Order: sequence, then C-alpha cells, then structure tokens
Amino acid sequence: MNRKNTNLTLKNRAKTFYFASLFFPNYIKKDIRTLYEFCRYIDDIGDDQKRSSKSSKLKLEKIKNDLRILKSQNVIVSNLLSICIKYNINTSIPIHLIDGVLSDLKIVNFKSNNELIKYSFKVAGTVGLMMCAIMNVKDKKLKLKAIQLGIAMQITNISRDVNEDLNRGRIYFPKQLLSKKIKDFKEIPKKKKFKMYFCKDLNKLLNMADRIYKISWNGIILLPIKYRIPIAIASFLYQSIGRKIRSKSYDVWNQRIYLNFFEKIIYTVGIIYKLIFCKKPNEDKLMELTINKALNKFNIL
Repeated sequence: MNRKNTNLTLKNRAKTFYFASLFFPNYIKKDIRTLYEFCRYIDDIGDDQKRSSKSSKLKLEKIKNDLRILKSQNVIVSNLLSICIKYNINTSIPIHLIDGVLSDLKIVNFKSNNELIKYSFKVAGTVGLMMCAIMNVKDKKLKLKAIQLGIAMQITNISRDVNEDLNRGRIYFPKQLLSKKIKDFKEIPKKKKFKMYFCKDLNKLLNMADRIYKISWNGIILLPIKYRIPIAIASFLYQSIGRKIRSKSYDVWNQRIYLNFFEKIIYTVGIIYKLIFCKKPNEDKLMELTINKALNKFNIL
C-alpha cells in the first residue's frame, strides 16, 4: 500500500492519543506511529463498507500469514514486523488483534461482560502489550495493567461509537448489562423509548470502564517518569470522554463526543496534579478476577 494514499496517521485519526503521544521521548515516537498505523490499517479493513466480508477476511488472513512467516510485501505490515523484531514482540500478539477484527465480520452480539473483555483484549489490550515492549517494560504485573488500560479505552470507544456500530449491524454492548430485552438492535436508534432505556444502561458500561481505569492506574504510577506522564495523560483523557458522555446526558445518537483542545489542556494539568499527589493504589479484587479469568485462555504473559 502506498502511504501517500492512506490516512492512517495518529495526528489525523486519533487526536486524543496523538495529543498524549507528544509527551513521549522522541526516540520512540516513530515506532509508536508505526504501531498505530498498523492497528488503524487492520481496523479499517474490518470496517471497509466497500469490501465484502469475504474479501476483508481473505486480506486479514493473508496478513496473519505474513506475520507468521515474518515477511510481507505490504509496507504497513513490513514496518510492523520491523518493530516486532526490534523489540522482540511475539507476532501472536498482533495476530490476536487481527482475530478480534475478524470477529467483527461476523454477527457481533455479546452476551456477557466476559465476551466484551475478551474482545477488548484482542483489539486494544494487545496494543498495550506492544507498547510495553516499545517502552522496555518487562514486569508481568505492569504488562497486565497495560492490557487493562487497553480494555478500558476500548470500552470507552464502544460507548462513544454505539450509534455508528449499530448502523453497521454491530452491538458490542453485552446483554448482561441491558435492563430491557430488544430483539433487533438496529431499532434502537429509531425509537425514542429504546434510546432512553439504552442510555440508562450505557452508564453501566461507563462504570465498568471506570473500574478498569482505576486498577490500571496501579501500573501507570510505577512506570518510569518519561513514560508515566504520556500514558497517564492518554488514560485520563480517554476516561474523560466517558465523563463527557455523561455530561451530555448520554446523547451518543446525534453527535460524536470528543474532547476539544482546551479540554485536553485543562485535563492534562489535572493529571499532572494527580501524578504528584495521588499515588495510592486502587483495589477492585472482583474486577481483577474478572479480567484475569477472561484472559486465561490467551496465555500471553
């Protein structure tokens, strides 16, 4: 793929994380951009409405095979492989990511929080693991916290993008959290009463994300300061998107909720204060157990 014809950059496609990435040391910024471009590329294949599901699946399976043989003619994949070799990243990790996107090509309708956590690990927790390699983080406990942060961020994305996903025929919201049974999820944006019920339940999903953000904080505060600041900013900004969804009365139907530049500056000042004065670990044994149980099958730490 010709990079000139793509729009995969952090700056253009992930403004919140791009803002946080500005605080990383210069010597790893290029590698972080390379990682992000690969993740965005894979995600775009799964979301491409112009492709058939079969075509998207074949392309993703081809990329998985390239990762297994450590060789690719695709420049995006080749660059990711260079990162894997440089930082000794097992290619099973980006393969898990691709498996998560492949599952998007089927009927998406999670029954439980456990299914949501497994999916969020694949598409986002894996990114946390690869970021650990780039930051030279080897402690297994810190890697688990990175996975947790990725899961929390993904749940925030799901909460924000509910309407967009429903229009694609996908519902990542687990039935376990729904207060009212709805046979056809595509009807939710069309009926006011369904939207009212769903908005109330959306708070449950955001509460779940908040609990995971809190326990992931226990890892952030142990990172070297050069990584602690940008990761803390990314975490706090993403969590603040959830807060803004609440402040907008959960109206994810008529607008895409995001943080403007002024809000990012204000929250960044707040997170610096938190890093200095709020170093007490957060405990949530039930959530830790829930995530650990969901991750058992992956054997990635």
